[in-house]
Amino acid sequence: MLRDWVRSLCPSDVLSRPVEAQPECAALAWAASGAMDLTGHPDGAPTVSPAAAYGLLLETTAALARITAQIGSEVRADPGLLLAGRAGLLNLRRGGRQTAGGAGRLLRTSDGWCAITLSRQDDIDSVPAILGMDSVADDPWETLTTAAHAWTATDLADRAQLLGVPAAALPSAAYPADSLPADARLADALSAAAPPAAAVSADASAAARPADASSAAAPPATAPPAAAVSADASAAARPADAPSAAAPPATAPPAAAVSADASAAARPAAASSAAAPSAAALPVDADAAAHPFDAHPGTGVPDDAAHPVAGSSAAPSATPGPQCPWQTSRIAQPVVGARLDGLVVVDLSSMWAGPLCAHLLGRAGARVIKVESTRRPDGARRGDPRFFDWLHRGHEQIAVDFHTGAGQETLRELVSTADVVIEASRPRALAQLGLAPGERVHRDGQVWLSLTGYGRAEPMRVAFGDDAAVAGGLVGWDGGEPVFCGDAIADPLTGICAALAVCCAVLGGGGQLIDLSMRATAAAFASAPALTHGPHRVLADGADWVVECPYHGRSQRVLRPRVPPLGGMKRVVPHVDS
Repeated sequence: MLRDWVRSLCPSDVLSRPVEAQPECAALAWAASGAMDLTGHPDGAPTVSPAAAYGLLLETTAALARITAQIGSEVRADPGLLLAGRAGLLNLRRGGRQTAGGAGRLLRTSDGWCAITLSRQDDIDSVPAILGMDSVADDPWETLTTAAHAWTATDLADRAQLLGVPAAALPSAAYPADSLPADARLADALSAAAPPAAAVSADASAAARPADASSAAAPPATAPPAAAVSADASAAARPADAPSAAAPPATAPPAAAVSADASAAARPAAASSAAAPSAAALPVDADAAAHPFDAHPGTGVPDDAAHPVAGSSAAPSATPGPQCPWQTSRIAQPVVGARLDGLVVVDLSSMWAGPLCAHLLGRAGARVIKVESTRRPDGARRGDPRFFDWLHRGHEQIAVDFHTGAGQETLRELVSTADVVIEASRPRALAQLGLAPGERVHRDGQVWLSLTGYGRAEPMRVAFGDDAAVAGGLVGWDGGEPVFCGDAIADPLTGICAALAVCCAVLGGGGQLIDLSMRATAAAFASAPALTHGPHRVLADGADWVVECPYHGRSQRVLRPRVPPLGGMKRVVPHVDS
């Protein structure tokens, strides 16, 4: 699985030998990571169920160490510290179906579970429109929890997304066989008995959708070849029977009861400025799915994802398998013998995933330049400063006013001379600044890393680390019901995978655009092969918990998240504001 990821970016089989960091028991390693302590109900035992995903993460960091040793300084990352370091700094605790950071919930729906994040005032204000009400009670979570029972998980998530609220349905593929909701089991049975998708006409599929469903949201009558399906579109990330995003639930309130504000839910998020929350409102536990630029994606600006990729070749690279976190395209000629030592990394991202990637590349020998807007600094600065300092230790910094001609020119010069560009912006925001990767000529060997919640093909869907993990099926299971896994776990997993992807691209000579999403990353780890031994018992030991592995005859105390080493910026470059 991991070897396929690497081969999609570099031709040489650098993982011909098995990676060496896989422990004899991933469940015991999960217990020692600090992330298991964040997974489960607050008044119960932590859950061992995500141990297989942690085993895959151990292999991923081992592969990162092997590849960085070939092209720079070896990076032996501590996966437990990367996953749970922020929780250690903020002293977070597991919340079960409430996120460790407190901003998100898992809600039971008519057919399963839906994760919704209300971390910004805009999200809270959108709750009445999501539910088709004029107003809600003082506690929006109480209203959402009650109303969710009348919705399907996919309909509720899609309705929230239309208003720019991060939300995701837990895919049916994520459920253990014995805990799949009855409605989902029936849908799977009907799907298995149905004729092949290729035999269903477009007209027939349209008849199955409500009359007001958007044709743009309709799935194709025939599926594309498996090799052409991106990781984001994999069944592990979204149930095959998911209805159109525009389709309201069968049990939705009567149209007469829907307020004028609720009508905005029928329009794409970009059509309503009120539905587009500002990046300035992002909390510490939010992901950088919102772009770091001041300019909001405007109407009429072409999406660079729809244009041929500029450069010497627009041909796609080796197509990764359906469980790979990234998709790649060729944007420039490769450079033989490229190394990370001294390469310039321009980091335009914010919050967690992108900065963590830059942090790991800096440890491998790259020169990292952190670029922020003078009007919208990285939202992580508003939280505990130790978290920001940890991720940016040793980095240079430049603050630029993206609204001025001089600032935009400085930004374009930085991007043009960079060996690696990291961004987490909507494609249209980049296009407005003349930085869309598909509309510019790239220098040979340049690597462009694009981090999003759901992939460049779905730029208007927003995601934070916890709900993105649910979208990919990465949750813990307790008593047959899901709980959040770790602390915004899709964020650090995406940062680690992004660093591996960039290193693989550099080893292969570069010249590639890497499209990496948090949902696809979570889906990849959720699909990790199950442990081949077990079961593992979780036992109370006073105020602590212990995981026992009868197969190996060993036990491991469940450790609390650790506090990472701290540090600050290397130096500050004077900002450009005119």
